[in-house]
Amino acid sequence: MTARTDPGRRMRRGIVFATDALEPILDLAAQADRAGFDRVWTTEYLHRDAVARALAIAMRTERIGVGTGIAYAFSRLPLAMAALAADVQRLSGGRFTLGVSSGTRGVRRWYGAEFDPPAPAMAQYVTALREAFARDPALATPPPIHAAVLNPIMTRTVAATCDGALLHPLAVGRVHLERRVMPALRRGAQDRAIPLEVVAWCITSIDPDEELARRRARAQLAFYLSTPSYRTVAEGTAWEEVPALVREAFEGSDRRPEWSRLGEIVPDALVDELTLTGTPESVRDRAAELSARLAAAGVTELVFQTVGVDLGADELTANCTQIIDALGPATTARTA
Repeated sequence: MTARTDPGRRMRRGIVFATDALEPILDLAAQADRAGFDRVWTTEYLHRDAVARALAIAMRTERIGVGTGIAYAFSRLPLAMAALAADVQRLSGGRFTLGVSSGTRGVRRWYGAEFDPPAPAMAQYVTALREAFARDPALATPPPIHAAVLNPIMTRTVAATCDGALLHPLAVGRVHLERRVMPALRRGAQDRAIPLEVVAWCITSIDPDEELARRRARAQLAFYLSTPSYRTVAEGTAWEEVPALVREAFEGSDRRPEWSRLGEIVPDALVDELTLTGTPESVRDRAAELSARLAAAGVTELVFQTVGVDLGADELTANCTQIIDALGPATTARTA
């Protein structure tokens, strides 16, 4: 598997607004554009739409790439998704990337949707998107199609069928990345004619009060580790028992947890392994180290995902601003 980027070029940097908040992300995206980020990503969940948010950001910015990170594939028929993506691509001046996901079984249940088995369904969905793009006479350049990955079967499928793979935040752990994710990407991409983009999400929590930043990161990790299908990321690690402990606490809370409380189960070593957390200065240094490690593995873009669980809009905005100020390429170039 080869990367799209030149070996002498810096790794691309993006930011993802993983939040229910809507209005703040428009100003934040404009700040990220000025700070030199390569791409801004939007998220989707109940009561929010990633494509609509991406379009709003595209109309508010000038240079930065815009992507959905992610939009649920099962919530829109391929022809409808292709029409949405084509319009955003044209209105953004060719800056759009369509990132899709099969979602977890629990999320599909909420939507009353079927998308099983997920990997073959994703391959069929991407094929249908490409066919729809090819039939659109007004679309000169189709948007790239990326898809979310964490476990090997979906990872191989995405590497074989999509333009890019979006690595879940839990995938940056050394053991899971080196033993499962990257080998699966290489197997899936072995017959590709065009290099695969590999985009890695990383939970990022920054505050002058380092302990506050760590509490927020632990809560975010607890939220992810409560999902049964994500437990594989811990296999073969020193924290193999943590997902089961988090899941047990989640079940005991009648599935209405205070994530900050469940975060107390997450050890500091796991925060250090899976997140960028600390003061602006310490996170800047650790981000450079992580970029080097991921680039050596074949990752082409590092995306800083704001912590979001249990945070209000003002706290979320403050963390995103810290990310932009500390980790924007324009800032890091001045401090290098």
